[in-house]
Amino acid sequence: MRSRYRSAVLLAAAAILAAIAPDAVFADDDMDLRVGPIESISGAICVSYEVGSPFTPRLEETLLQGMPATVSFEVGLWKRRSFWFDKLVLALRSEHKIVYDDWAKSFRIRSGQSPPQNRTAHGLDSLRNLLFSARRIPIAAGAMLDSTGSYYVSVRVTIRPVAVEDLGEIESWLAGESPGPDRAQGGIPRYLLGLAVNLSGLGDRTAIRKSERFAPARLEGASGASR
Repeated sequence: MRSRYRSAVLLAAAAILAAIAPDAVFADDDMDLRVGPIESISGAICVSYEVGSPFTPRLEETLLQGMPATVSFEVGLWKRRSFWFDKLVLALRSEHKIVYDDWAKSFRIRSGQSPPQNRTAHGLDSLRNLLFSARRIPIAAGAMLDSTGSYYVSVRVTIRPVAVEDLGEIESWLAGESPGPDRAQGGIPRYLLGLAVNLSGLGDRTAIRKSERFAPARLEGASGASR
């Protein structure tokens, strides 16, 4: 009896996946992430980056319907090593939770944790400017690095429209009542629900880019010459 129930659940989940999976799943997912040249400013190694196309039309529609999302940026400083894996010198991560407030007709943004910073974006253009426009951040003091070593910076941006802890809206849309914390509503396993979310066009959007290689001593020399 249990095996028959499991088979019925899997067949139902497969039908849901087939019904909600659009052709857009196979569309180009280029976010136009650009990483600028590394600079030395007042002794600090700085990187510039921006995201030109963070949202697809499908994602814009989903966000405006009130689906929460998490935007994260991960910046890593790497040292090149011959005949071995590159060494991660340091990593920085920032996270921003966004949700559209239909009553106020604006996005609410919560950044960081200790303490969190709350901001408001009045529309998608304002949201793009706040989170994805060009910015330059310091990542390390030049004096901390090997002056003649070869380094580069990686930047990764991820937009996660639906997190496991935020699946309440999706679960109620798919089916019935939740039988327990480890199951999605209607008896559909959470891993299948996650697959359904991805196929529906609501899955993660991720892009990663690397900077040009640089040597701290050359950056300092270029910075001194520019002054």
